This record gives sequence, structure tokens and C-alpha cells, in this order.
Amino acid sequence: MARRLDSLLDGLSLRDLTSNNGVILEFDDDFKACEDNEEFNFNSEVPLTNEEVLNLLNMEDFLDEEDTEDSKDCMMTICGISFASLKDKMFDLTEDGKIMKLIKKEGIGNTVPKDAQVTVKYIGYFEYRDDPFDSSFTRGGSDILRLGQGTLIPGLDYAISSMKKHEVAVFIIHPDLGYGQYGCPPRIPPNEEILFVVQLDDYVDNGCVAAIGTLPPEERKQFPNIVKRVKAKLSTGNDYFKRGRCKQAIREYTKALEWMEEAKLANDQEEQEANALLSRGYNNLAICYNKENMPRRACSACNRVVTPNAKTYFNHGRALARIGEFNEAMKKLQIARSMEPRDTKIEKEIKFVNQKRIKYADLEKKLWRNCLNIPVEEKKDLSAFEKVVQDICKAFAEDPHILRQPLPDSLTPEEDKCIRAHAASFGLSVTTHYRYGKELTYISKPNY
Repeated sequence: MARRLDSLLDGLSLRDLTSNNGVILEFDDDFKACEDNEEFNFNSEVPLTNEEVLNLLNMEDFLDEEDTEDSKDCMMTICGISFASLKDKMFDLTEDGKIMKLIKKEGIGNTVPKDAQVTVKYIGYFEYRDDPFDSSFTRGGSDILRLGQGTLIPGLDYAISSMKKHEVAVFIIHPDLGYGQYGCPPRIPPNEEILFVVQLDDYVDNGCVAAIGTLPPEERKQFPNIVKRVKAKLSTGNDYFKRGRCKQAIREYTKALEWMEEAKLANDQEEQEANALLSRGYNNLAICYNKENMPRRACSACNRVVTPNAKTYFNHGRALARIGEFNEAMKKLQIARSMEPRDTKIEKEIKFVNQKRIKYADLEKKLWRNCLNIPVEEKKDLSAFEKVVQDICKAFAEDPHILRQPLPDSLTPEEDKCIRAHAASFGLSVTTHYRYGKELTYISKPNY
């Protein structure tokens, strides 16, 4: 089956171009929305500059912020050095010289398991070429790959399987384990050795994921069989989130949570671990929904957290504020502050919500003063009431932080009609919801 790409901005890798099944591109409204994203803006026709190449091959971009200056000084410039010279500093990974390896930063733990799902950053070069022929950096960061599935050239697949978590390594791969004697013209020359600089950010043992499909349906839902799949999905979601791709992260978190909700738990220990994973997943989901301006879904996610923490109440409060529930938002934020009294982010959100609460309370008071007590001489044109309604609609429409705002109840038919007319003129709508044991009317933005 051909691989589908959500957007051409995701980039094409060599495994896409050389796949027997090909790749399918789908374009939607998100394509235009991303065009101005300067952080990952890349034109495939414009190569990296020599300075960018040197920086990448010096691997300073691979280092974490906490790395010392000493570790940065030990980086070696690769551009302009012959592969033969580099091989003198490398060791033979395959004992036949076809994959040479140099570890630039030691990893931790065990080497990557067979058929693992890996999260890597990499850049690939041919000898004496100034420009990389493939780079995850041009696609916005890390790539998530599955080893042992034929999606990578054999040499790179084998090379990554020799690495440990957080390791940075340089590999030179012989054509026999690369693109062969024919290459892939015009981009990949025939019979070329390849140099890859690879950082292994993370991996998840996915050997059990493929095998689980052969189990009977009931066994698939048993906790020991499902927990690794859930952790793999959560890990993938975390990587998407770090790269600013919240919609993809939401998809991964949602799938993981669906699996976890269906798990059959055998004892208290499994229930405790399942609840921890559910809480973690729903908390992450709430963060993503808030970032994507979907506060109702964020509230729903927070309500499903099994063991709420300060993060849960913070995100719940933030979401409630965006739908005009300022008093309820303040309650959640106060709980968050009681759990994390030194968290400056919580304190900042409390001040923000309080400002919004005061602002809209004042507007609501003005509206109330003109409801039901309009002088007889003004009732025909509702001029005083209309002026307040117009001010409220204008302030609400121009406020990017709020999606919904409650209106006073007990409006007369004339007042209701007036509000609806002014709301429509600002592109707003008037909706009714049943909350807190009564029917409430709100003005709402189109994306609510």
C-alpha cells in the first residue's frame, strides 16, 4: 500500500522515492495555513549554505542545551575530508568494511531492539559534495522510522540497529548496502558510498506490535499485550508535539487512549499502571487541544484524567476561560496553584483570567442595566440597549482569547432579536446550551 502524506510540507524522503508502492500526496486547508511557518520553511530547490552544512556536520545542532562547551569543542568537521581519511578514525561494523562507524556521542542503555520504532535525526552526504542529498532537518526535525521493514536502505537500517538511545554516530555505507551500482539518477549517482550522521533520539520495541495481530481478539486486549503498543503511540505523539505538529500528536494520543480504555485488567497492579497511562495521555491531549484552540475537547480530556494533577487543573482552567466560564476557570486554577504554589505559569494564567472576568462582567452589567428597564421613549428603537450590545459584540469579536461568552437570561423577544442581529453583523452566532441545571444563551465565534 502506498504511503500517504498529510502535506507536501512533511517532505519526501529517499525511502518514499524508491518505494515500490510509491507515495500519495493529499492537500487540504492546512497546506495554506502552514505556508508562512518560517521555522521549517524549506524550498527543495535551494540547497543549504556551506555554513549551514558545516554546522550540521559539526553536529552542534545535535547537542542538547545542557551539553558542555568541552563536548562542543570535540566536534569534528567532516565536510571536505575524504571518506578514506575518515575511515581511519572509524571501526568496521560488519567486518567486511561495508559499514564503518564513528561514535561522536555515547548513548545510554541497550542497543536498538529488532524491528523497533526509532525516532532519529540524520543528514546524508556523498563524498566531496557540499550539499546533503537527504536531511531530516529540511523536513522539520526528527523522523519516525520502523526498522526491519524494508523502508530504509539496508546499510542505514543496520547502522541504526547498532546504536543506543541519545547516541550520535557517523556512518560510511558501501554502495552494496546503499543504492547499488545504478544509484537513483539524477539525485543519487551510481556506485556511490554514503556518509550519514545520525542521532537516535528514542526508540520503542515494536517487535510485539506486528506479532499481536496474530492473537485472538480477546488476547489482544489483555494488558501485557497492549501496554507496549500504547507506550509506542504515546511516544510518537510526544515527538509530534515537540515538533509543533499538534494535530498529528492528537491522532496518536487518541489511538493510544482508545487501546488503553479497551484493555482487560487482571489485577490492581495492572489497573494502577493503566490509570497512570490514561492520566498521562489525557493530560497531553488536553494540552494539544488548547494549543489547537479546541477548548471544549480540552475540557472533555481533563474530565477523563483518572488522577488529576496541577497540569490537569491548569489546562482545564485555561480551556474553561476560552469558553467564557470565568468563575469555573478560576476554581480550577486555584486548585492548580494550591498543588504547585510556585508555578509562575499558573499565577500568570490566574491574572489573565481575572482580567477577562472583570472586563466581561463590566460589559454584562451594562447590558443588564439596559434590559427590562428601558425607558418607554427608547423602547421603539432600543437605542441604548443596541449601543451596549454593539460594544459587547465588538469587544468579543476582537478578543482572540475567548470563543464563547454568556448573555443575561430572561431577555425579551425584542432584545434577543437585537442581539442576534448585531452578533451576525460581526460574524458571530447566538447559541443555547443547557449547563449548571438551566438553559443559557451565549454569543459564539464560528470556530467554537
